[in-house]
Amino acid sequence: MSIHAMTQKALAAQKRQSIKETREKLELALHRLMHGKPKFVEKGTRITAVSVAKEAGVDRVTLYRFHEPVLVEIRKINDTAPKALLKQSRSELAQSAAKQKEYRKMVVEAQEEVATLARVNYRLDARIAELEEMLRVRDGVIAELQKELHERGTKTKVTPMKFNAPH
Repeated sequence: MSIHAMTQKALAAQKRQSIKETREKLELALHRLMHGKPKFVEKGTRITAVSVAKEAGVDRVTLYRFHEPVLVEIRKINDTAPKALLKQSRSELAQSAAKQKEYRKMVVEAQEEVATLARVNYRLDARIAELEEMLRVRDGVIAELQKELHERGTKTKVTPMKFNAPH
């Protein structure tokens, strides 16, 4: 084998090894970004070709030129992320609607209880007024009887009764 052929073979092997190492760097960077644990870009950075390349320490042109599978994965993530968020939002909306329905039921029950208590309160207020009127009448009768007793006391003397005890 000629030196030129061996050089070509070595260069091809080096290229394959370089592409393999770069692919691993890109895949690890994508994994870190997906799990919110980046080392080189800001946490919470949107997953794009630029952010993955930057996280991997690779030029983005290299990503576009030699690593189409990584680009496909990035596109999948970006296509499914909004769908997952939409699904999550719909789930949260359904839960909120269920809670809202439950709270409305609780409000109706509380309003019914308030109305019932208001009726009881009204009846008790009426009964209190009735009893207070009865007390006023009673106090008036007592006052009249005391007045009458007082007037009689000045006119006649009351003598206590004596009881004979049986032997």
